[in-house]
Amino acid sequence: MKNELRGKTVLVTGSGKNLGRHLALSMAEKGAKIAVHFRDSLTEATATISQVKKYSSGEMFRADLTEPAEVNTMFKHIEKKLGTVEILINLIGNFIYQPIAETSFAKFKDVIESNLYATFLCSQQALPEMKKKKWGRIINFGAVAADTITIRKNTTPYYMAKTAVIMLTKVMAFEYAKYGITVNSISPGILKTSFAKPKTPTGKFAQFEDISAAVHFLLSTESAYINGANLEISGGWRPGFSS
Repeated sequence: MKNELRGKTVLVTGSGKNLGRHLALSMAEKGAKIAVHFRDSLTEATATISQVKKYSSGEMFRADLTEPAEVNTMFKHIEKKLGTVEILINLIGNFIYQPIAETSFAKFKDVIESNLYATFLCSQQALPEMKKKKWGRIINFGAVAADTITIRKNTTPYYMAKTAVIMLTKVMAFEYAKYGITVNSISPGILKTSFAKPKTPTGKFAQFEDISAAVHFLLSTESAYINGANLEISGGWRPGFSS
C-alpha cells in the first residue's frame, strides 16, 4: 500500500494520549501534518506533539468540542497553521458505566455531547473545505453492536450516542459521496486501556495497532469505494458474549 498521507492535514480529536496519540503518531510517520487536539490534557498533548514533530509537522489546538464557537475557532487556527483539514478522525467521547437510575443528567448530557455533538460539529466544519477540494476522509468512532438491536446494561447514554454517530456517518456518506468524500466509522472492541478483563473469543484485548491498521486502510485508495460503513474491530466479541 503506497504512502498517500504525505502532506495531508489531519485532525485527530482527543489525540493527547492513548489511542488518539497512537493514531496521530502513526499518520505523522507517513508524513501527514497533524493537528493534535486536547481539552484539558495539556501535558499529554505536549508530549504527543513532541513525538509528532520527530516525523512531520504538527501543532496543538485546545477546544471544547461540544461548543460550536470553540470548534469554529479551532478550525480557523488549524487552517492558518497547517492548512484546511483533509482528514478528520472523530475519536473523542466520554464513557460511563452506570445504571440509568444512578446516572445524573449532567453525566448523561456529557456523554451524549462529547460523543455525538463533537462528531457533528467537527464534521460540519470540515465538510465545506473537503467539498471544495473534491476530496476528504472522515472516520468516526462508534461502538460494537451500536448499529444493531443489542442491549448492553449500564451504558445507556454511551450506546445512544454511538448509535446516533453511526447513523450520522451513513447520512454524511450519502450526502457527500458525489464530492469525493468518504465517511466511515470504526467500532473497536475491548481495548487494552479498558477496565474490563478480555472476554473476546481470542482472549486478547484489541491493540492500538489493530485500530490504526483499520484507519489507514480506510484512508487508502484501495478503500475508496467503501463509504458509510461501520467497521467492527473486535476480535469477534459482541456485547453479551462471554469467552
